Amino acid sequence: MVQSQISGQDVLDYSNKLYLSICAVRDNVDEMARLSKEDKRLVEKLVAKFNKQGAALDSRKHSKLVSICTKISAKVEMFCYNTRTSSVQLLFSRSELSGLPDSFFKNRRMRRKEGGGVQGPLMYIVTTSILDYIPVVKLASNEETRKQMYTAYVGRCPDNMQLLQETVLLRLKAAKVLGYESYSELVLQDTMAKSSDSVTAFLADLEQRVSGLAQIDKDGLVALKMQDMDNRNQPYLGFHVWDNAYYSNKMTQIKYGVDSEIVRNYLPVRHVLEKVLAIYETMLGLRMVQKRGKARNVWHPDVEMYEVWEAADPNVFVGYIYLDLYFRADNKPTGSGSTFHIQQGFSDTKDGYNQDSSCCPAAAVLVDLPNPASGDPADALLSVGQTRTLVHELGHAFHIMCSKTKWSMLQGTSGVEPDFVEVPSLMMEHLFTQPQVLRKLTCHYVTGEPMPEDMVQRLCDYEQQDGMSYKELLLMARYDLAIHSTRDGRIDCSRLYQQMSQCPPRLCDAAVVDHFMDGYSSLYYSYLWSSAYATRMLRTRFLAEEECTGSKIGAEYRREILQPSGTREAQESLNLFFS
Repeated sequence: MVQSQISGQDVLDYSNKLYLSICAVRDNVDEMARLSKEDKRLVEKLVAKFNKQGAALDSRKHSKLVSICTKISAKVEMFCYNTRTSSVQLLFSRSELSGLPDSFFKNRRMRRKEGGGVQGPLMYIVTTSILDYIPVVKLASNEETRKQMYTAYVGRCPDNMQLLQETVLLRLKAAKVLGYESYSELVLQDTMAKSSDSVTAFLADLEQRVSGLAQIDKDGLVALKMQDMDNRNQPYLGFHVWDNAYYSNKMTQIKYGVDSEIVRNYLPVRHVLEKVLAIYETMLGLRMVQKRGKARNVWHPDVEMYEVWEAADPNVFVGYIYLDLYFRADNKPTGSGSTFHIQQGFSDTKDGYNQDSSCCPAAAVLVDLPNPASGDPADALLSVGQTRTLVHELGHAFHIMCSKTKWSMLQGTSGVEPDFVEVPSLMMEHLFTQPQVLRKLTCHYVTGEPMPEDMVQRLCDYEQQDGMSYKELLLMARYDLAIHSTRDGRIDCSRLYQQMSQCPPRLCDAAVVDHFMDGYSSLYYSYLWSSAYATRMLRTRFLAEEECTGSKIGAEYRREILQPSGTREAQESLNLFFS
């Protein structure tokens, strides 16, 4: 996820004289003819940005827009603050956490459960942090434990659905002031899709393609739970949302012979990071130099700072990447993972960022991985999901590094169409789940042996056949589009989500999804849209090469996809790469 959001402050940060000057350039045929292609793109994007900020409005309407957008910003900030800071503690006995590995209990705090004025037995403290939540819903064999954990996790921000409801209505008002019928119409005009009709058609087509596979997956999970309940001599009372992760993991073990806990043993965090960075370096022709000691300029001692240089020329500097990798309880804004522009680059030379007229890019990657600082390597092992997140967010960071533009507004992930942003990261995700690539990341944390070939193959087979995940993404994308496409404001966000998801009352996980509020409103579909292009890139170009992570295909990928960024239409970049 790349953080990018038009806020209330944006509608204040423009000069009317500057806007009129840019419009004058745009409207002058002779002047536009003299501009380079990149300069024309800048003019077009500036006019569009200023129009979205209300620069063309009269003073009364502009003041109204400022007021609305200021309220939106406050609600978005509160929603995201809630998801970062709200945490619930639960108490479980060891038997209630049956199925969790011994490492889960190591150094875990305990507290006595109290009730009726009597101190009860010592219980394990489990929180709704992502490092506790995922193992419990995935591995705990006790359904009541999974239910309590899921309920606490999605219910930890009780005010967020009301904040979402109010924000959706405010966004509609802002869109109306700007002359649009809906907020989605405003957002989607600058995307590859262009309109909500195109997005709706895309999602409908994709749902038709994956619904059969997803139903087969769901039927298999239901049958597995029914058999499980029968084996325990317990009644089957239905398949619930808190059962998904647990029985999906069980099905993975049965169908593909993959045990997620055994897989983790082959993915020590530092080894994985080293290998992932090495693959990016080789593919993209880069060299990374970690800065240590006083040379670092970081916001936390755990943050790593890297200089990025051209591998072919040690004198050509590219930019900075900051890695804030490890979980900590200080409310760092990660979600599942985030990448930020610290500084956007620009250069009027093709020789790097050594000139006075240049500014190098800087990017920060924030994820929540287990910290190896304890000294016990068993405490710093990654799941496949965490590995994918790391690869994904680094994909954004290297997009920012490899983008070379004259104007900062066109640089990196912020310069491209919003529904193209995820293409490079998802392509790299897909690439890293190919057997010949994944095996490079593996190393048993005790023996140093790579993951057995048959396990690598089974794991990759599973990662490429997950129909249920597509259904979940489709649900979120359709919901996001529905709430932001309202034209009359007669919409109940909570009720609509329950209708679409069939989730139990008051258990609305939309309340803990930042994407609907911060940066991806009306754009959640872009993960699926981008995945379609990423899959095509992988199959037609990368897997057609003898070395799919080699410098040859990497150089083409860098030249046609990453480097141009916003200097041309995303579709043009894709066409050139495919051809």
